[in-house]
Amino acid sequence: MDLEPTTIAVGRPVLDGLAERLRATRWPRRESGDDALGPRTDELRDLCEWWAGGFDWPAAEARVNRARHLLVRAGTTELHVALHDGDERPPLLLLHGWPSSFLEFERLVPLLAPRTVVVASLPGYGLSTRPAGRWTTRDTAGLLAEAMTTLGYGRFVAHGTDFGSAAATWLALDRPELLAGLHLSNLDLGPSPDPDDPPTPRERDYLDRFEAWWRGENGYKEIQSTRPGALVPALLDSPAGLAAWVLDKWAAWTDPALGPTVAARAGRDALPELLTWWWATGTIETSVLDYADNRAAGTALLPPGLRVEVPAAVARFGRERGFREDPPRSWVERMCRLERWTDLPCGGHFAALEAPGLLAADLLTFADGLGG
Repeated sequence: MDLEPTTIAVGRPVLDGLAERLRATRWPRRESGDDALGPRTDELRDLCEWWAGGFDWPAAEARVNRARHLLVRAGTTELHVALHDGDERPPLLLLHGWPSSFLEFERLVPLLAPRTVVVASLPGYGLSTRPAGRWTTRDTAGLLAEAMTTLGYGRFVAHGTDFGSAAATWLALDRPELLAGLHLSNLDLGPSPDPDDPPTPRERDYLDRFEAWWRGENGYKEIQSTRPGALVPALLDSPAGLAAWVLDKWAAWTDPALGPTVAARAGRDALPELLTWWWATGTIETSVLDYADNRAAGTALLPPGLRVEVPAAVARFGRERGFREDPPRSWVERMCRLERWTDLPCGGHFAALEAPGLLAADLLTFADGLGG
C-alpha cells in the first residue's frame, strides 16, 4: 500500500450546476404536512432553498481541509482518510455509516484532542473507491487494518456507527491484535442464534420489538438491498430527490428532543455538506451497494460460536434507546466482551453531530481507561 496526499475540492461549475438544478425542481402537487409518508414538504423545501442559495460550500471546504487528507492505495482501491495529528497514544479511528460521510465527525474531532484521530471514508463513499464485485463490511475491516498499518499505527481504538459499527466490529473479531478497544454508538451486527442457549424472555421481547419497528421502516432498506439500480439514476439526476431520500432517514433517526427539524437537531449546514459531497462525487450510487452486498453475504450476524474479545463499549443515545436499537445488555454480551455500557440523555443515530460533547466524553473515558 502507498499514500498520496489529496485535498477536498469541488469546482465552481459543479456548485453552479447544482444550484441551477435545485432551483428548477419540479415539486409535488400534493403537500405533505407530516412525515408519515416521507419528509415534510416544508422541511424539504427549506433544505433545498438553503442548499441552493444560503449554504456556503467553499467555507466548509476550507474548514475541512485543515486536516491532512490522504489516499491509501491498495492495488486499484483507494481509501480516503482525514488525519488529525496528536499525541503518541493509540489513535482513534472513526467510521461513519449510511446515509453519511466522513464529514459527520468534524465537530467531534476537536473535542478528542490531543489524541490523534483518523477519520476514514468507507469504500464507495466520497473519495474512497469501492472494489468491483461483492464487497462487505467484513472486507472493509480488512482494508482498514491494512490502511492503519500503512499509516504506521499498529494499535488503535475503533469507534463506529451504522455500517461503520459493523466494520469496527469485524475489525475487532478478525484483527484483535490491532485493536486496543472497540467503541460503538449503535449496533449493526448481532449474535447468531444458538439453539443451546435460546434468547431470554427479555431478549425475545427486544427481538420482537425490533422486528416490528423494521416492518414500518424497512422500505428504503428493501429497495437498496434488492433493486438499487431502479433508484440510483433518479438520485444521481435530481439533487432535490437525493435530498428527500436522505432527509427521510435523518428526520426519522435524529432526536426530536433536540428540535422540531433536522436543521435544529444537527445544524443547518450538516445535510447540505453531506449532500454536496455526495452530489459532487456521485457516490450515492456506490454507497447504497452496502445494503445489497451485505444482505447477499449474510454479514449482519457474527458467525456462530465467535465472540469479540477486544474490550468493548456501547454508548446508548437517547433517540436510539427505545426507538430501534435498545437491546438488553445480555444480548450484546453474547457477541462481545462488554466493559462499558452508558445511557446518554439525548442524541440519535448521528450522535457525532447531534451530541458531540456526550460522544467525545464517553469515547475518551473508555479509550483513556484502556492504558497504552
